Amino acid sequence: MRTMRYVLATTFAILIVSLATAASAATLPPGGSFTDDDGNVHEGNIEAIADEGITKGCNPPWNDEYCPGNNVTRAQMAAMMVRALDLTDDGGKDWFVDDDGTWYEDSANKLAQAGITRGCNPPDNDEFCGGDTITRGQFAAFMVRGYGYTDPGPGDWFIDDDTSIFEGDIDRLATAGVTLGCNPPDNTKYCPDGKVRRDQLASFLGRAEGLTAMVPPVRTTPEIETVVTGLSGPVFLTSPEGDDRLFVVEKGGRIKIIDGGSVLGTPFLDISTLVSGGSEQGLLGMAFHPDYATNGRFYVSYTDKGDDSRIVEYEVSGDPNTANPSSARNILEVSQFARNHNGGMIMFDQTGHLLFGLGDGGGGGDPEEHGQNRNTLLGSMLRIGVDGDDFPSDSGRNYTIPSDNPFVSSSGADEIWAYGLRNPWRFSVDTETGLLYIADVGQNRFEEVNVAPADEAGINYGWDILEASTCFEPSSGCSTSGIRLPVIEYGRSGGCSVTGGYVYRGSEVTQLIGHYVYADYCRGVLRSFRYHPTAGVDSPKVWNELGSVGSVTSFGISGDDLYILTIDGKVMRLTAS
Repeated sequence: MRTMRYVLATTFAILIVSLATAASAATLPPGGSFTDDDGNVHEGNIEAIADEGITKGCNPPWNDEYCPGNNVTRAQMAAMMVRALDLTDDGGKDWFVDDDGTWYEDSANKLAQAGITRGCNPPDNDEFCGGDTITRGQFAAFMVRGYGYTDPGPGDWFIDDDTSIFEGDIDRLATAGVTLGCNPPDNTKYCPDGKVRRDQLASFLGRAEGLTAMVPPVRTTPEIETVVTGLSGPVFLTSPEGDDRLFVVEKGGRIKIIDGGSVLGTPFLDISTLVSGGSEQGLLGMAFHPDYATNGRFYVSYTDKGDDSRIVEYEVSGDPNTANPSSARNILEVSQFARNHNGGMIMFDQTGHLLFGLGDGGGGGDPEEHGQNRNTLLGSMLRIGVDGDDFPSDSGRNYTIPSDNPFVSSSGADEIWAYGLRNPWRFSVDTETGLLYIADVGQNRFEEVNVAPADEAGINYGWDILEASTCFEPSSGCSTSGIRLPVIEYGRSGGCSVTGGYVYRGSEVTQLIGHYVYADYCRGVLRSFRYHPTAGVDSPKVWNELGSVGSVTSFGISGDDLYILTIDGKVMRLTAS
């Protein structure tokens, strides 16, 4: 609990405001520090006021920057002082005529009610001038009224404020230890006409609040370490929740376990005799049931010997390191048109339903027009339930249709959740934001990454009307009405086949927190960006400094760790430098 504060106002009387509510601590930005204040002399105080919730950063919605060198506006000062002083009462009136509808109107009114501001246009004082920058002398007056500093004691503290109308306020700040002067190491000057920078404001408020300057954690950059080598075409990695073992899917039909940094000698599951080995075919996906710890059920997605896609349920045996191959139960079968663009990833969404990404069936240019045909399952993201059976008379359909799927009781296949996909090679849901990221492999010119709320149904991602955001069929003049465009796209100079990844939510690699990490199979370097629904893409980066990691087939998540898989048999992990 913070100590009681008394706010001094001198509008013909002394207004005493009792403040007893502690400001709530804020979640610090990634790494416990802002990205732009490293090495700043005021960094410790910037961190301290962030920890107290006094500042929220300067680049919403990301707020991982503080902008320490920027001058402070009256609006920004008002917001920070209101948070620092826990002001809640605005007097129930509209104090100023020039702040109506602005983001800082509430803060300005609270400062006025507390007697901290008197306006900016005497004698009327009906304006606040929120966009004006504030001088150090003006800020001294605000601080004195806000914190109730009174007797400056004898002495002339600074040599440059003798003619300033704020001299008394400045001396009160010096007596209270809030200001140390502006010309270190002598600090014989205050610079009353100088502008207050945001970093200086942090130190003023930190000292006034009695906060201890914080030592921020070291900001870490990514490195890549090899976990194992020698696997055969690894294409996916996952783990049951709370399990330290890594389950690696090999394209040829085996699932291997990495335990303690070593690959176990016996596969967890071997269905290589059931799996087709075409270039884009094979064992392509795996997902553990949300209740795997109690029911032992998991699911695999593969292309069978008839070149069709299927999902099959299995159960673990009495040995946690081996599955029971005789427990196989067909869940879903989908006839394929050609031997490419199979998609094949499966994962459970946050509602407990299974998502299944299917390509358009192949053939180049979607010759069968599957992408825009909602009556076929190809070229779509499917969403089904695996804990029941809506088709008891059909041995090839052992699943349920979620009632909130978009085309239930309307035109389109009931299983479809989204459509207009060419070859969704890896997708994921960021559990912190609820956003679904889909990396869709392009045809001849562009690769793309799509992002949308995971609970938004019926999205059309555009193929084959569009390749990324460019007309494909027709080649010009196409309509994008009703189509969700990608948030990231790149041409052939950047690669030839996008490999989707995950949003990094670990704590080890601070520079990547909140970044969606992905790659391109042909280019062999990692990429990342951040995304927010209202702000769009931020901080896109190609991590050339990490060097080539090879032909990346997939990424995987286990706990807080993000793993990278390459076709030559490596499993690597992102770690901190």
